[in-house]
Amino acid sequence: MPSPYACDPVGNMRARTASVMGLVLALAGCGADRRPPPQPAAPRVATVVQDDAEMLYRSQAQLAATLDDLRDLGVDWVRVTAGWSGTAPDPRAAQRPDFDAADPGAYPAGAWSRLDRAVRMARERGLEVAIDIAFWAPRWAVARAGPEVDQQRDSIDVAAYADFAEAVARRYPYAVAFTVWNEPNLGVFWLPQFQRTAGGWEPAAPHRYRAMVQATVPRIRAAAPRALVLIGATSSLGADVGTDADDRMSPLTFVREMACVDEQLEPLDRPECRAFRSLPGDGWSHHPYSSELRPWEHDPEPGTARMGDLGRLSGLLGRLHAAGRTRKRLPLYLTEYGYQTNPPDPTWDTTLAEQARWLSEAERIARAEPTVRSVSQFLVRDLPERPGADARTRWRDYQSGLRFESGEPKPAHAAYALPLVARRAGPGRVAFWGLVRPGAKRREARLAIRAPDGSWRTLARPRTREDGTFEVTAGADPAGTFRLESGGRTGAPLVGAR
Repeated sequence: MPSPYACDPVGNMRARTASVMGLVLALAGCGADRRPPPQPAAPRVATVVQDDAEMLYRSQAQLAATLDDLRDLGVDWVRVTAGWSGTAPDPRAAQRPDFDAADPGAYPAGAWSRLDRAVRMARERGLEVAIDIAFWAPRWAVARAGPEVDQQRDSIDVAAYADFAEAVARRYPYAVAFTVWNEPNLGVFWLPQFQRTAGGWEPAAPHRYRAMVQATVPRIRAAAPRALVLIGATSSLGADVGTDADDRMSPLTFVREMACVDEQLEPLDRPECRAFRSLPGDGWSHHPYSSELRPWEHDPEPGTARMGDLGRLSGLLGRLHAAGRTRKRLPLYLTEYGYQTNPPDPTWDTTLAEQARWLSEAERIARAEPTVRSVSQFLVRDLPERPGADARTRWRDYQSGLRFESGEPKPAHAAYALPLVARRAGPGRVAFWGLVRPGAKRREARLAIRAPDGSWRTLARPRTREDGTFEVTAGADPAGTFRLESGGRTGAPLVGAR
Protein backbone atom coordinates (compact mmCIF):
# COMPACT_ATOMS: atom_id res chain seq x y z
CA MET A 1 0.00 0.00 0.00
CA PRO A 2 1.56 3.29 -0.96
CA SER A 3 2.05 5.56 2.02
CA PRO A 4 2.78 9.15 1.01
CA TYR A 5 2.38 10.68 4.41
CA ALA A 6 3.97 14.12 4.79
CA CYS A 7 1.19 16.71 4.99
CA ASP A 8 1.00 20.41 4.52
CA PRO A 9 -0.44 22.85 7.08
CA VAL A 10 -4.03 22.28 5.96
CA GLY A 11 -3.72 18.52 6.06
CA ASN A 12 -3.26 18.00 2.33
CA MET A 13 -1.78 14.52 1.99
CA ARG A 14 1.32 14.41 -0.19
CA ALA A 15 1.98 11.38 -0.66
CA ARG A 16 10.42 -5.34 20.06
CA THR A 17 12.41 -8.57 18.49
CA ALA A 18 11.37 -11.96 18.74
CA SER A 19 8.89 -12.47 21.47
CA VAL A 20 9.91 -15.67 23.20
CA MET A 21 7.13 -18.19 23.27
CA GLY A 22 6.26 -19.15 26.80
CA LEU A 23 4.62 -22.21 28.24
CA VAL A 24 0.87 -22.29 27.72
CA LEU A 25 -0.81 -22.21 31.10
CA ALA A 26 -3.82 -24.41 31.49
CA LEU A 27 -6.33 -22.55 33.60
CA ALA A 28 -9.60 -24.20 34.43
CA GLY A 29 -13.05 -22.90 35.26
CA CYS A 30 -13.15 -19.32 36.44
CA GLY A 31 -9.36 -18.98 36.15
CA ALA A 32 -6.31 -19.25 38.34
CA ASP A 33 -3.24 -17.22 39.14
CA ARG A 34 -0.40 -19.36 37.83
CA ARG A 35 2.84 -17.65 36.94
CA PRO A 36 5.15 -18.80 34.18
CA PRO A 37 8.72 -19.77 34.94
CA PRO A 38 11.43 -17.23 34.11
CA GLN A 39 11.89 -16.74 30.38
CA PRO A 40 15.03 -15.77 28.48
CA ALA A 41 15.19 -12.06 27.80
CA ALA A 42 13.79 -11.23 24.37
CA PRO A 43 15.48 -8.69 22.12
CA ARG A 44 14.02 -5.23 22.51
CA VAL A 45 11.12 -4.52 20.19
CA ALA A 46 10.35 -0.81 19.86
CA THR A 47 6.85 0.58 19.54
CA VAL A 48 6.83 3.18 16.76
CA VAL A 49 4.18 5.68 15.72
CA GLN A 50 4.24 8.01 12.73
CA ASP A 51 1.98 10.89 11.85
CA ASP A 52 3.76 13.71 10.02
CA ALA A 53 0.63 15.85 9.82
CA GLU A 54 0.29 15.71 13.60
CA MET A 55 4.01 16.07 14.37
CA LEU A 56 4.90 18.80 11.93
CA TYR A 57 1.83 20.84 11.03
CA ARG A 58 -0.41 21.17 14.07
CA SER A 59 -0.42 23.76 16.84
CA GLN A 60 2.04 23.45 19.67
CA ALA A 61 -0.81 22.69 22.08
CA GLN A 62 -2.14 19.87 19.90
CA LEU A 63 1.35 18.45 19.37
CA ALA A 64 1.95 18.50 23.14
CA ALA A 65 -1.33 16.67 23.78
CA THR A 66 -0.53 14.09 21.09
CA LEU A 67 2.95 13.41 22.41
CA ASP A 68 1.63 13.14 25.98
CA ASP A 69 -0.91 10.60 24.76
CA LEU A 70 1.71 8.59 22.86
CA ARG A 71 3.98 8.53 25.90
CA ASP A 72 1.10 7.33 28.09
CA LEU A 73 0.19 4.66 25.51
CA GLY A 74 3.69 3.24 25.78
CA VAL A 75 5.20 4.41 22.51
CA ASP A 76 9.01 4.26 22.32
CA TRP A 77 9.79 6.06 19.07
CA VAL A 78 8.05 8.67 17.00
CA ARG A 79 8.96 8.54 13.33
CA VAL A 80 9.02 11.79 11.43
CA THR A 81 10.11 12.88 7.97
CA ALA A 82 12.88 15.31 7.16
CA GLY A 83 11.54 16.40 3.79
CA TRP A 84 14.35 17.31 1.41
CA SER A 85 12.50 19.62 -0.96
CA GLY A 86 10.74 21.33 1.95
CA THR A 87 14.08 22.13 3.60
CA ALA A 88 16.41 22.86 0.69
CA PRO A 89 16.86 26.33 -0.83
CA ASP A 90 15.19 27.09 -4.17
CA PRO A 91 13.62 23.61 -4.48
CA ARG A 92 11.89 24.47 -7.78
CA ALA A 93 15.03 25.82 -9.46
CA ALA A 94 16.61 23.80 -12.25
CA GLN A 95 20.13 24.84 -11.20
CA ARG A 96 21.57 23.90 -7.83
CA PRO A 97 22.06 26.93 -5.52
CA ASP A 98 25.58 27.67 -4.32
CA PHE A 99 25.57 26.47 -0.68
CA ASP A 100 27.20 23.82 1.52
CA ALA A 101 24.42 21.24 1.47
CA ALA A 102 26.11 19.07 4.14
CA ASP A 103 26.02 21.95 6.65
CA PRO A 104 22.64 22.29 8.42
CA GLY A 105 23.46 25.92 9.12
CA ALA A 106 23.57 26.70 5.40
CA TYR A 107 19.85 26.07 4.88
CA PRO A 108 17.26 28.87 4.77
CA ALA A 109 16.17 30.52 8.01
CA GLY A 110 13.37 28.53 9.57
CA ALA A 111 13.86 25.54 7.28
CA TRP A 112 14.30 23.18 10.25
CA SER A 113 11.81 24.84 12.62
CA ARG A 114 8.93 22.33 12.38
CA LEU A 115 11.23 19.34 12.70
CA ASP A 116 13.20 21.05 15.49
CA ARG A 117 9.97 21.53 17.45
CA ALA A 118 8.79 17.94 16.99
CA VAL A 119 12.17 16.49 17.96
CA ARG A 120 12.56 18.74 21.00
CA MET A 121 9.05 18.14 22.34
CA ALA A 122 9.26 14.37 21.82
CA ARG A 123 12.59 14.11 23.62
CA GLU A 124 11.26 16.24 26.50
CA ARG A 125 8.73 13.43 27.07
CA GLY A 126 11.29 10.64 26.91
CA LEU A 127 10.34 9.58 23.39
CA GLU A 128 13.07 8.63 20.94
CA VAL A 129 12.92 10.13 17.47
CA ALA A 130 13.50 8.18 14.26
CA ILE A 131 13.96 10.37 11.20
CA ASP A 132 13.20 9.44 7.62
CA ILE A 133 15.46 11.42 5.30
CA ALA A 134 13.02 11.40 2.48
CA PHE A 135 10.77 12.88 -0.13
CA TRP A 136 10.73 14.85 -2.17
CA ALA A 137 13.86 15.89 -4.09
CA PRO A 138 14.47 19.49 -5.14
CA ARG A 139 14.14 20.05 -8.88
CA TRP A 140 17.87 20.71 -9.09
CA ALA A 141 18.63 17.22 -7.70
CA VAL A 142 16.83 15.13 -10.35
CA ALA A 143 17.87 14.36 -13.91
CA ARG A 144 14.35 14.64 -15.28
CA ALA A 145 11.65 17.01 -14.06
CA GLY A 146 8.27 15.50 -13.37
CA PRO A 147 4.91 17.18 -13.94
CA GLU A 148 4.17 17.44 -10.19
CA VAL A 149 6.29 20.44 -9.35
CA ASP A 150 6.73 19.64 -5.65
CA GLN A 151 7.06 15.86 -6.03
CA GLN A 152 10.31 15.37 -7.92
CA ARG A 153 11.76 11.83 -7.77
CA ASP A 154 12.96 10.87 -11.26
CA SER A 155 16.64 9.82 -11.35
CA ILE A 156 17.64 11.43 -8.05
CA ASP A 157 21.19 12.74 -7.67
CA VAL A 158 22.47 10.37 -4.96
CA ALA A 159 25.49 12.54 -4.09
CA ALA A 160 23.24 15.55 -3.50
CA TYR A 161 20.96 13.42 -1.34
CA ALA A 162 23.97 12.20 0.70
CA ASP A 163 24.85 15.84 1.40
CA PHE A 164 21.35 16.48 2.72
CA ALA A 165 21.42 13.28 4.78
CA GLU A 166 24.66 14.42 6.42
CA ALA A 167 23.08 17.78 7.23
CA VAL A 168 20.10 16.05 8.89
CA ALA A 169 22.34 13.74 10.91
CA ARG A 170 24.55 16.64 12.00
CA ARG A 171 21.54 18.61 13.18
CA TYR A 172 19.97 15.64 15.06
CA PRO A 173 22.92 13.41 16.07
CA TYR A 174 20.94 12.06 19.05
CA ALA A 175 18.19 10.53 16.90
CA VAL A 176 17.68 6.83 17.56
CA ALA A 177 17.57 5.99 13.85
CA PHE A 178 17.72 7.43 10.37
CA THR A 179 16.12 5.83 7.32
CA VAL A 180 17.46 6.27 3.80
CA TRP A 181 14.46 7.47 1.74
CA ASN A 182 10.93 6.02 1.82
CA GLU A 183 9.35 3.24 -0.24
CA PRO A 184 11.80 3.29 -3.15
CA ASN A 185 9.92 0.36 -4.71
CA LEU A 186 6.95 2.63 -5.49
CA GLY A 187 6.78 5.00 -8.43
CA VAL A 188 5.05 7.61 -6.28
CA PHE A 189 8.36 8.05 -4.42
CA TRP A 190 11.02 6.87 -6.89
CA LEU A 191 11.36 6.82 -10.66
CA PRO A 192 12.05 4.99 -12.79
CA GLN A 193 11.08 1.68 -11.21
CA PHE A 194 11.77 -0.30 -14.40
CA GLN A 195 13.71 0.53 -17.55
CA ARG A 196 13.16 -0.78 -21.07
CA THR A 197 15.96 -2.90 -22.52
CA ALA A 198 16.31 -5.11 -25.57
CA GLY A 199 15.07 -8.00 -23.46
CA GLY A 200 12.06 -6.16 -22.05
CA TRP A 201 11.57 -4.23 -18.83
CA GLU A 202 14.28 -4.67 -16.18
CA PRO A 203 14.41 -3.29 -12.60
CA ALA A 204 16.07 0.10 -12.36
CA ALA A 205 15.11 1.51 -8.95
CA PRO A 206 17.06 -1.00 -6.81
CA HIS A 207 20.34 -0.19 -8.50
CA ARG A 208 20.16 3.57 -8.14
CA TYR A 209 18.84 3.13 -4.60
CA ARG A 210 21.83 0.89 -3.83
CA ALA A 211 24.09 3.72 -4.99
CA MET A 212 22.19 6.08 -2.69
CA VAL A 213 22.64 3.74 0.26
CA GLN A 214 26.36 3.24 -0.41
CA ALA A 215 26.88 7.00 -0.65
CA THR A 216 24.74 7.92 2.34
CA VAL A 217 25.24 5.36 5.13
CA PRO A 218 28.89 6.34 5.87
CA ARG A 219 27.93 10.03 5.98
CA ILE A 220 25.16 9.44 8.52
CA ARG A 221 27.36 7.18 10.66
CA ALA A 222 30.13 9.78 10.78
CA ALA A 223 27.72 12.51 11.89
CA ALA A 224 25.58 10.40 14.28
CA PRO A 225 27.66 7.37 15.29
CA ARG A 226 25.19 6.11 17.91
CA ALA A 227 22.16 6.08 15.63
CA LEU A 228 20.83 3.12 13.71
CA VAL A 229 20.91 3.51 9.94
CA LEU A 230 18.00 1.72 8.30
CA ILE A 231 17.70 0.99 4.61
CA GLY A 232 14.83 -0.20 2.44
CA ALA A 233 11.62 1.27 3.88
CA THR A 234 9.91 -0.94 1.31
CA SER A 235 6.20 -1.14 0.62
CA SER A 236 4.57 -4.56 0.96
CA LEU A 237 3.19 -4.90 -2.57
CA GLY A 238 4.29 -4.71 -6.19
CA ALA A 239 5.06 -6.58 -9.38
CA ASP A 240 7.89 -9.05 -10.00
CA VAL A 241 7.95 -8.20 -13.70
CA GLY A 242 7.46 -4.64 -14.90
CA THR A 243 5.48 -3.42 -17.86
CA ASP A 244 6.15 0.31 -17.47
CA ALA A 245 8.66 2.67 -15.86
CA ASP A 246 6.38 3.57 -12.96
CA ASP A 247 5.03 0.08 -12.06
CA ARG A 248 5.42 -0.58 -8.37
CA MET A 249 8.02 -3.30 -7.68
CA SER A 250 7.49 -6.20 -5.28
CA PRO A 251 9.68 -5.93 -2.17
CA LEU A 252 11.41 -9.29 -2.63
CA THR A 253 12.28 -8.45 -6.23
CA PHE A 254 13.58 -5.09 -5.06
CA VAL A 255 15.75 -6.68 -2.34
CA ARG A 256 17.23 -9.30 -4.66
CA GLU A 257 17.99 -6.76 -7.36
CA MET A 258 19.52 -4.41 -4.85
CA ALA A 259 21.76 -7.30 -3.73
CA CYS A 260 22.51 -8.09 -7.39
CA VAL A 261 21.26 -11.69 -7.28
CA ASP A 262 18.59 -13.66 -9.09
CA GLU A 263 15.90 -15.85 -7.55
CA GLN A 264 18.47 -18.60 -6.90
CA LEU A 265 20.74 -15.96 -5.28
CA GLU A 266 23.24 -16.29 -8.10
CA PRO A 267 25.04 -13.02 -9.02
CA LEU A 268 23.41 -10.99 -11.77
CA ASP A 269 25.46 -10.40 -14.90
CA ARG A 270 24.49 -6.79 -15.49
CA PRO A 271 26.52 -3.62 -15.90
CA GLU A 272 24.92 -2.15 -12.76
CA CYS A 273 26.25 -5.08 -10.68
CA ARG A 274 29.86 -5.28 -11.88
CA ALA A 275 31.19 -3.12 -9.03
CA PHE A 276 28.83 -4.57 -6.40
CA ARG A 277 29.82 -4.14 -2.77
CA SER A 278 27.96 -5.77 0.11
CA LEU A 279 25.12 -3.65 1.40
CA PRO A 280 25.63 -1.55 4.53
CA GLY A 281 23.03 -0.68 7.15
CA ASP A 282 21.88 -1.74 10.60
CA GLY A 283 18.45 -3.01 9.61
CA TRP A 284 15.86 -3.28 6.87
CA SER A 285 12.86 -0.99 7.26
CA HIS A 286 9.59 -2.37 5.89
CA HIS A 287 5.91 -1.44 5.72
CA PRO A 288 3.96 -4.74 5.78
CA TYR A 289 0.53 -3.26 5.07
CA SER A 290 -2.13 -5.95 4.73
CA SER A 291 -4.65 -3.62 3.03
CA GLU A 292 -7.81 -5.66 2.51
CA LEU A 293 -6.38 -8.84 4.12
CA ARG A 294 -6.49 -9.75 7.79
CA PRO A 295 -2.97 -9.67 9.28
CA TRP A 296 -2.54 -13.45 9.48
CA GLU A 297 -3.53 -14.01 5.85
CA HIS A 298 -0.88 -14.68 3.22
CA ASP A 299 -0.63 -12.89 -0.09
CA PRO A 300 -0.58 -15.47 -2.91
CA GLU A 301 1.99 -13.44 -4.85
CA PRO A 302 5.42 -14.75 -3.77
CA GLY A 303 7.23 -11.43 -4.14
CA THR A 304 5.03 -9.55 -1.70
CA ALA A 305 5.60 -9.19 2.06
CA ARG A 306 2.48 -8.28 3.97
CA MET A 307 2.21 -8.83 7.73
CA GLY A 308 1.33 -12.48 7.18
CA ASP A 309 4.38 -12.94 4.95
CA LEU A 310 7.18 -11.52 7.11
CA GLY A 311 9.05 -14.83 6.99
CA ARG A 312 9.58 -14.37 3.25
CA LEU A 313 11.45 -11.12 3.69
CA SER A 314 13.28 -12.12 6.86
CA GLY A 315 14.39 -15.39 5.29
CA LEU A 316 15.65 -13.67 2.16
CA LEU A 317 17.65 -11.15 4.18
CA GLY A 318 19.20 -14.00 6.17
CA ARG A 319 20.20 -15.89 3.02
CA LEU A 320 21.66 -12.76 1.48
CA HIS A 321 23.86 -12.19 4.51
CA ALA A 322 25.02 -15.81 4.42
CA ALA A 323 25.93 -15.24 0.77
CA GLY A 324 27.95 -12.13 1.64
CA ARG A 325 25.57 -9.68 -0.01
CA THR A 326 24.97 -7.68 3.19
CA ARG A 327 27.60 -6.66 5.73
CA LYS A 328 25.33 -7.54 8.65
CA ARG A 329 22.40 -9.87 9.16
CA LEU A 330 19.75 -7.19 8.71
CA PRO A 331 16.88 -7.40 11.21
CA LEU A 332 13.45 -6.10 10.30
CA TYR A 333 12.23 -2.74 11.50
CA LEU A 334 8.52 -2.45 10.75
CA THR A 335 8.11 1.31 10.50
CA GLU A 336 4.59 1.64 9.06
CA TYR A 337 1.40 -0.36 9.46
CA GLY A 338 -2.29 0.30 9.91
CA TYR A 339 -5.86 -0.26 8.78
CA GLN A 340 -8.12 2.39 7.32
CA THR A 341 -11.60 2.27 8.83
CA ASN A 342 -15.22 2.76 7.87
CA PRO A 343 -16.26 5.02 9.49
CA PRO A 344 -15.12 7.52 8.50
CA ASP A 345 -14.00 6.34 5.05
CA PRO A 346 -16.89 4.70 3.15
CA THR A 347 -14.52 3.31 0.51
CA TRP A 348 -13.00 0.79 2.97
CA ASP A 349 -14.69 -2.24 4.57
CA THR A 350 -12.70 -2.46 7.83
CA THR A 351 -14.89 -1.71 10.85
CA LEU A 352 -13.70 0.00 14.01
CA ALA A 353 -13.86 -3.29 15.95
CA GLU A 354 -11.88 -5.06 13.21
CA GLN A 355 -9.19 -2.39 13.27
CA ALA A 356 -8.75 -2.84 17.04
CA ARG A 357 -8.64 -6.65 16.71
CA TRP A 358 -6.37 -6.72 13.69
CA LEU A 359 -3.79 -4.31 15.09
CA SER A 360 -3.47 -6.60 18.12
CA GLU A 361 -3.17 -9.66 15.87
CA ALA A 362 -0.51 -7.91 13.80
CA GLU A 363 1.45 -7.09 16.95
CA ARG A 364 1.42 -10.76 17.95
CA ILE A 365 2.52 -11.89 14.48
CA ALA A 366 5.32 -9.34 14.27
CA ARG A 367 6.70 -10.16 17.72
CA ALA A 368 6.71 -13.86 16.89
CA GLU A 369 9.11 -13.21 13.97
CA PRO A 370 12.64 -13.58 15.46
CA THR A 371 14.24 -10.80 13.45
CA VAL A 372 11.69 -8.03 14.11
CA ARG A 373 13.02 -5.08 16.11
CA SER A 374 10.12 -2.61 15.85
CA VAL A 375 6.37 -2.60 15.29
CA SER A 376 4.63 0.50 14.02
CA GLN A 377 1.30 2.32 13.84
CA PHE A 378 0.48 4.80 11.10
CA LEU A 379 -1.37 7.26 12.01
CA VAL A 380 -2.37 8.92 15.30
CA ARG A 381 -5.35 10.79 13.85
CA ASP A 382 -7.42 10.37 10.70
CA LEU A 383 -6.93 12.93 7.99
CA PRO A 384 -9.95 15.02 6.97
CA GLU A 385 -12.29 14.49 4.06
CA ARG A 386 -11.34 16.64 1.08
CA PRO A 387 -13.50 18.31 -1.53
CA GLY A 388 -14.19 16.13 -4.53
CA ALA A 389 -16.78 14.81 -6.93
CA ASP A 390 -16.75 11.22 -5.64
CA ALA A 391 -15.99 9.30 -2.46
CA ARG A 392 -12.62 8.03 -3.72
CA THR A 393 -11.47 11.58 -4.30
CA ARG A 394 -12.84 12.93 -1.04
CA TRP A 395 -11.29 10.12 1.03
CA ARG A 396 -8.00 9.70 -0.84
CA ASP A 397 -5.98 10.52 2.29
CA TYR A 398 -5.46 8.11 5.18
CA GLN A 399 -8.02 7.20 7.84
CA SER A 400 -5.89 4.65 9.75
CA GLY A 401 -5.63 6.68 12.96
CA LEU A 402 -6.16 5.58 16.53
CA ARG A 403 -8.43 8.63 16.71
CA PHE A 404 -10.95 10.20 14.41
CA GLU A 405 -10.07 13.52 12.82
CA SER A 406 -12.03 15.23 15.65
CA GLY A 407 -9.70 13.69 18.22
CA GLU A 408 -12.32 11.25 19.56
CA PRO A 409 -10.64 7.89 20.24
CA LYS A 410 -11.50 4.82 18.21
CA PRO A 411 -11.65 1.40 19.96
CA ALA A 412 -8.14 0.86 18.56
CA HIS A 413 -6.82 3.54 20.91
CA ALA A 414 -7.63 1.47 24.02
CA ALA A 415 -6.55 -1.74 22.25
CA TYR A 416 -3.19 -0.22 21.35
CA ALA A 417 -2.08 0.19 24.99
CA LEU A 418 -3.28 -3.33 25.87
CA PRO A 419 -3.32 -5.52 22.76
CA LEU A 420 -5.23 -8.78 23.27
CA VAL A 421 -5.63 -11.79 20.97
CA ALA A 422 -8.06 -14.66 21.66
CA ARG A 423 -8.01 -17.94 19.73
CA ARG A 424 -10.06 -21.11 20.15
CA ALA A 425 -8.11 -23.89 21.90
CA GLY A 426 -10.73 -26.65 21.95
CA PRO A 427 -14.20 -26.94 23.44
CA GLY A 428 -14.66 -24.39 26.19
CA ARG A 429 -11.02 -23.28 25.98
CA VAL A 430 -9.49 -20.03 24.75
CA ALA A 431 -5.80 -19.27 24.23
CA PHE A 432 -4.88 -15.67 24.90
CA TRP A 433 -1.88 -13.58 23.88
CA GLY A 434 -1.52 -10.12 25.32
CA LEU A 435 0.82 -7.19 25.69
CA VAL A 436 0.90 -4.59 28.44
CA ARG A 437 2.13 -1.14 27.52
CA PRO A 438 3.69 1.05 28.78
CA GLY A 439 6.43 0.04 31.17
CA ALA A 440 9.43 -2.21 31.50
CA LYS A 441 10.16 -5.49 33.26
CA ARG A 442 7.37 -7.86 34.33
CA ARG A 443 3.92 -6.41 34.74
CA GLU A 444 0.70 -7.58 36.38
CA ALA A 445 -2.53 -7.82 34.40
CA ARG A 446 -6.12 -9.00 34.74
CA LEU A 447 -7.82 -10.95 31.99
CA ALA A 448 -11.60 -10.74 32.29
CA ILE A 449 -14.77 -12.02 30.59
CA ARG A 450 -18.09 -10.22 30.57
CA ALA A 451 -20.80 -12.02 32.60
CA PRO A 452 -24.47 -12.11 31.53
CA ASP A 453 -25.27 -9.31 34.00
CA GLY A 454 -22.72 -7.06 32.34
CA SER A 455 -20.08 -7.33 35.07
CA TRP A 456 -16.54 -8.46 34.35
CA ARG A 457 -15.35 -11.78 35.86
CA THR A 458 -11.66 -12.58 36.27
CA LEU A 459 -10.37 -15.36 34.05
CA ALA A 460 -6.70 -15.07 34.94
CA ARG A 461 -4.16 -12.73 36.45
CA PRO A 462 -1.16 -13.23 34.20
CA ARG A 463 2.26 -11.76 34.87
CA THR A 464 4.02 -10.69 31.74
CA ARG A 465 7.47 -11.49 30.50
CA GLU A 466 10.16 -8.82 30.53
CA ASP A 467 8.92 -7.52 27.18
CA GLY A 468 5.35 -7.05 28.41
CA THR A 469 3.86 -10.05 26.61
CA PHE A 470 2.08 -13.05 28.09
CA GLU A 471 0.31 -16.20 26.93
CA VAL A 472 -2.34 -18.06 28.89
CA THR A 473 -5.05 -20.61 28.13
CA ALA A 474 -8.28 -20.47 30.14
CA GLY A 475 -11.58 -22.21 30.36
CA ALA A 476 -14.05 -19.82 28.75
CA ASP A 477 -16.84 -19.63 26.22
CA PRO A 478 -15.11 -18.83 22.89
CA ALA A 479 -18.12 -16.67 21.99
CA GLY A 480 -17.58 -14.48 25.07
CA THR A 481 -16.41 -10.91 25.27
CA PHE A 482 -12.96 -10.43 26.80
CA ARG A 483 -10.80 -7.55 27.91
CA LEU A 484 -7.38 -6.88 29.41
CA GLU A 485 -6.71 -4.54 32.34
CA SER A 486 -3.45 -3.32 33.86
CA GLY A 487 -2.19 -0.32 35.77
CA GLY A 488 -5.58 1.34 35.95
CA ARG A 489 -6.03 1.12 32.19
CA THR A 490 -8.71 -0.93 30.43
CA GLY A 491 -8.30 -2.35 26.96
CA ALA A 492 -10.93 -2.51 24.28
CA PRO A 493 -13.55 -5.29 24.55
CA LEU A 494 -12.76 -8.21 22.26
CA VAL A 495 -15.86 -10.06 21.07
CA GLY A 496 -15.29 -13.76 20.48
CA ALA A 497 -12.20 -15.89 19.92
CA ARG A 498 -11.32 -16.66 16.35
